[in-house]
Amino acid sequence: HGPSSFWGQVADPVFVVAISPYASMLASRSASTPMDSAAIDSTANNAGSHEGGRMQYASKVELILTLVGYAVGLGNVWRFPYLCYTYGGGAFLVPYLCALACLGLPLFVLELGLGQMFRQGTLGVWERMGLPRLRGVGAAATVSTFLVSLYYNVVITWTIYFLGRTIGGIVSGGVLPWDDQKPGFTCPMTLLAVRNDVLEDPHLIINKTGFFNPAYSSDFWCPESGLLTRDSPIPDGYGFIDTVPSRCPASAAVSFWETEALQQSSGLDDPGGIHLGLLLSHTLAWLLVYVCIFKGVASSGKVVYVTATLPYLVLIIFFFRAITLPNALVGVKFYLEPDFALLGNAEVWLRAVMQIFFSLGIGFGSLIAFASYGDRRSDFARDAINVSMVNCGTSFFAGFVVFPVLGFLAKELSQGNPCMSSDNLEGLSRVGLSGSGLAFIAFPIAVSQMPIGWLWSLLFFLMLLCLGIDSEFAMVESIITVLDDSGVGGRLPRSMVAAVVCAVSYLLGLIFVTRSGVYWFQLFDYYSCVVSLFFVVLLECAGLMWAQKKTWPDFREQVEAWTTRRLGLGFEISWRFVCPVLLALLVCLAFKEGDLMSAGESVRYPEGAGFYPTWSIYIGWLVALLPVMAFVLFARAPKIEVDDDWEDPTCEAKEHMGFEASHAWQATAKAAAEAAAADCASCPEADGKSLRSEAEMKVPHAVSESVVVGPEDISVKVRSAADVDTASESSRAHDGEDAVAEWSREAEQGIVEPELVGKSSAVSGSEVGLAKRGPHRQCERKQTPEPDDGVPVLGFLCGAVLQRGLPPQASKRWW
Repeated sequence: HGPSSFWGQVADPVFVVAISPYASMLASRSASTPMDSAAIDSTANNAGSHEGGRMQYASKVELILTLVGYAVGLGNVWRFPYLCYTYGGGAFLVPYLCALACLGLPLFVLELGLGQMFRQGTLGVWERMGLPRLRGVGAAATVSTFLVSLYYNVVITWTIYFLGRTIGGIVSGGVLPWDDQKPGFTCPMTLLAVRNDVLEDPHLIINKTGFFNPAYSSDFWCPESGLLTRDSPIPDGYGFIDTVPSRCPASAAVSFWETEALQQSSGLDDPGGIHLGLLLSHTLAWLLVYVCIFKGVASSGKVVYVTATLPYLVLIIFFFRAITLPNALVGVKFYLEPDFALLGNAEVWLRAVMQIFFSLGIGFGSLIAFASYGDRRSDFARDAINVSMVNCGTSFFAGFVVFPVLGFLAKELSQGNPCMSSDNLEGLSRVGLSGSGLAFIAFPIAVSQMPIGWLWSLLFFLMLLCLGIDSEFAMVESIITVLDDSGVGGRLPRSMVAAVVCAVSYLLGLIFVTRSGVYWFQLFDYYSCVVSLFFVVLLECAGLMWAQKKTWPDFREQVEAWTTRRLGLGFEISWRFVCPVLLALLVCLAFKEGDLMSAGESVRYPEGAGFYPTWSIYIGWLVALLPVMAFVLFARAPKIEVDDDWEDPTCEAKEHMGFEASHAWQATAKAAAEAAAADCASCPEADGKSLRSEAEMKVPHAVSESVVVGPEDISVKVRSAADVDTASESSRAHDGEDAVAEWSREAEQGIVEPELVGKSSAVSGSEVGLAKRGPHRQCERKQTPEPDDGVPVLGFLCGAVLQRGLPPQASKRWW
């Protein structure tokens, strides 16, 4: 709002002068060149990407798209459909929605609120809350994020590899490299178990195709899981028969994945060397991440316009293609038909909770980091609800894309395998739908059987790339935010810090592009977050609700002052009781089983899925407990200073809450403040007109963003020759003349009692306070001693505290 429109909206404004982020620019202007309000508004808008020296998103849309891009990832497309496939179809939605309501949504709101209110990443936010011992929570979250970012980028690496091979197939004639019709590929011999009385029947196998005769389908025997081998125990009365089919799309896709894409070794203890194709893809993946984040939110905020929206376009295209495929309705029926008997299984509920955490990205610190770059007046609770609904709605919609494709796949595979049924999807578990299998085996099989398969392959892997890249750079961005806020990078520019983080991650990630890389991927996937996510958010709830009595009331009042939203009893009960109890239970359940990957039963590839030595269990738990170790280390370590260009809008007099005081501590502010104080050695008693003239004489062109403190207390602060502030709900610039003019009109109308006197604030040991006492004002000066160690304190004024490096005694008074 401009100056005139704003004052009409505020009934009882309190005018507080704060140090302006434009002070140095304005001080350099000639006193004979006043700035009108339009110019001031233009300047504020152009500088809108920074608040108090902290970078901000250029618009609310960028923040929302970043949150959506971060939350909506690969798990929505492959993990959620797989969980529905495994745990009761539509019945899985019951524990999923319960987990969203009881844990996901409240914790999503909590993390957005912490970041938005305290303007720091997951490490520095605890300093701002006055709980430095809980900095370890941020350290644990950051370590978890770093571990996940290492192996999550491998999925992007695989996607880039498949994209490259798809383009290569297009160039070479349009045949996909995992298609069973590609030149040089021969279908392997297929082993079937059939009743002995038809074993020698010449009509059992169709000679032209090598497929079994559907008329004999009831005479075949199939194992409950896995593929049939000659070592498989079969019932009496059955024997083996070999056949070589003319079509084998499943075998071709599995063969490409294991022998070409992964070049899979026999086990974790067999590195086997670097896969050069994956090494190139790995390099491109980290270069893409760096390009997205090297300028912070200034670059990533633009990238999300593509990466967060393109997947929806591709999903919609795939949806219309999927529902028109043969046998698509069988897949939809399997997806929606619930099996409520499985709801009595505790594992179903645990998987639902895990999916909510991974899908929304809770506990990684990324949500806190992103919210710290957003508009402080944004209704973060509403944003959290909207993003959560978009995220969960995307997962549900993705099911209508995936399951029709699986129905089509079941029909195609049932023609050559009697253990597959076109009327049921259960047989597809033999193909491999868990984890990466759905994205890199099942879907490639389906698209290879579609007309113009290369086009659908291109669209599918492009969608996966977009889904993966924005989640990946979101995690890396949160790591850089913590390093930046804690000053670890020193004077290095942000682009250089980003380069260092990406380079270190690239080097550590080389283990995933060896021939044993898929085993390391599985190890990190199973262990890296088994404890840390629940541990981190448990301590976030405890820190806010239980660590200090005043932390929660202050936070609640601060939220209401900035966003006008009152955090009601529901949030308090959830964060104080419901979430901590459930999270503590989940932390305990995390230690229920030691061998998460069943290493003791593993068999070397190709006879089995791959071998995990016993020591892999210890490595896994070391990875799992690294975040907890980081928590302990940082809780006991010396204080790490965070960037303290910040104001806490909570006044010691709790009846006052403040909107933001924009500030930039300029090198000339101290000298200007001392000069202003010297000029006001004896300020005469003056009416509103004289006071206005005084302000015009001292600071004719000063503007700044402002603080609204409350209806009971109105004061004007003069802190430097470049600093007169006015109250502005929208933090837009206003000049000192309008502030004093409005102040004068209110005083003459007798709105405020004569006894009300505005509080005052110190700037480098000297201060000019202009206090309101009814229709007349008195300009008075107070002397406030500097802290013992001489650190300049920007001070506080009814909820707006500006500080830099407070000494211990001042910190004690602060909190």
